Amino acid sequence: MRRTGNPIAALLVVLVLLAPLVVAADEISVSARVDRNIVSVSDPITYTITVEGTMRQVPQPTLPPLDGLFTVHTAGTSSNFSFSGGQIRSSKSWNFLLYPKGPGTITIGPAELEFAGTVYRTDPIEVEVVAGEGSARPRSMEERPSTGTESGGREVFIATAVDKKRAYIGEQITLVFKFYRRVNLWAQPRYSAPELTGFWSEDFPDREEYYETVDSYRYHVIEIGTALFGASPGEATVGPASLTYKEEGSPFTFFRSSGREMTLTTDPITLEILPLPSEGRPADFGGAVGSYRMRASLEPPSVQALEPVTLAIRITGQGNMRTVPPPPLPDLPEFKIYESGSSTDVTKQNRVVGGSKTFEYVLVPQTAGSRTVPGLSMSFFDPASGEYRRTGPGELPLEVAPAPEGTEEQALQPRTRISRLGRGIRYIREPAGTLSRAKAPVHTRPSFWILQLLPAVALVGAWVGRRRRDRFAADAGLARYARSGSKARGELKAARAELGAGDRAAVCAAITRAVTGFIGDRLNVQAQGMTAGELASALRSAGASDELIERVRRLLSECDLGRFAGGTDAVEAERLVEEAQQCLRGLERLPAKRRR
Repeated sequence: MRRTGNPIAALLVVLVLLAPLVVAADEISVSARVDRNIVSVSDPITYTITVEGTMRQVPQPTLPPLDGLFTVHTAGTSSNFSFSGGQIRSSKSWNFLLYPKGPGTITIGPAELEFAGTVYRTDPIEVEVVAGEGSARPRSMEERPSTGTESGGREVFIATAVDKKRAYIGEQITLVFKFYRRVNLWAQPRYSAPELTGFWSEDFPDREEYYETVDSYRYHVIEIGTALFGASPGEATVGPASLTYKEEGSPFTFFRSSGREMTLTTDPITLEILPLPSEGRPADFGGAVGSYRMRASLEPPSVQALEPVTLAIRITGQGNMRTVPPPPLPDLPEFKIYESGSSTDVTKQNRVVGGSKTFEYVLVPQTAGSRTVPGLSMSFFDPASGEYRRTGPGELPLEVAPAPEGTEEQALQPRTRISRLGRGIRYIREPAGTLSRAKAPVHTRPSFWILQLLPAVALVGAWVGRRRRDRFAADAGLARYARSGSKARGELKAARAELGAGDRAAVCAAITRAVTGFIGDRLNVQAQGMTAGELASALRSAGASDELIERVRRLLSECDLGRFAGGTDAVEAERLVEEAQQCLRGLERLPAKRRR
């Protein structure tokens, strides 16, 4: 008889040994939606991309190609997280305003996201753009009455305010940031949102622009709103917001130039988050705060026994819909119950967060007859009245017809019968032929012992990776230093892509981000907002030579000219990319001990 080693058995042994070391991959889903599918030429479309999963940091997706179809404006982001069953689940939404460039049927292609080596794509969305004016057509900015803000005669200033300073856990607090100016600026200012630790937040996609008279001066105002929901009782602080801008240079020069760079900062705001009252709290209260209404339906209303029916529970209202828990189901002994999933639709009309959340279950009736799903209900806390309330649709009837003959018995009784297939013993006849020499046993081969080492190698690799992540988490400067090279290379790659597209200003902007970002990460400073003198001083203290400092200064000056003055042709832009690469090589040779 021929004996051979079984390589499949060896592979199974290795997989069993490695099984404890395998870490489940992060679950992730990407979806896209629009607020409407039929729109006039003058109406904007709100396009939202949402990424959800069990990862700690939500990656950013890539927009589909929209050039020639829409004018695109960013409209804020919103993020949420939850902790359940020892697992963190995060979600983040990116909002964009799309202004159609002409009538017709337009297909918005799939947005893409690359994560852990896998590319995720959303479904394409079809939008019909009709001719004529819509209800949201642009109009001239209105004049609003003064809100009592003091300007002190300043040409540019900012302010933040909230609509209430005391709120219950989960109650909406509206934060408003206002940017006032009565002079022209050199470029679009850079806005840094406040730190919102201790809050769930939802950015409102629309920003308001109007005129307001403050201290006898007429200001152009840009207003940005954010909805906050306190997560725990006690004092919570909305951190300072900041805005960096450049003044326009003197008009009495031949070339238009920028003036000083200024940074404005608002004061932090302290809020008091009240705990939910314990008096009158229902036993089934799950944490929903707001004003809600619940509906439910059974589809189809009549089935045969052992056939599934869908129970859909829809909760609508105002509040943080993402934190609304599933309502408790009553005892249903005559049904088998399976969860079918949930979906959330968030709306932000008139700066009030609300929407709907749907939970679906599959019910399988086990016997025939007139059945009733008892009254479903959920309790919630209404912050407007300060009381707990309840909502529910009442009982849901269901007619269950008998199952076809034999089906019910076959489905409900265990299959324990064994039928006889034959009698006696049938011998296996071996084929005639010569016998061959058996191969060496699996455990005596060198490859088998090499495979035994793989679990230990994987364990050491996981330990080293964990130590590296812990070091980066404890030392932000070290993390920035370690990732500086890959970030800079990514920006230069983007610059070369823009070079092929013919966008010279974008090339210069990418080079500036690459060089200033690399310097900031290597020296653990905020280099993007530094002046040329401050940047030179920081490089000199890090041990850079005067030649390298002058080379970096000259490169950034040429990029600024290409970004704002339009004086960079294709050949010059390509030279700047090569010069940026040489500067980065020189900066990489700075002493590592000076990175902190």
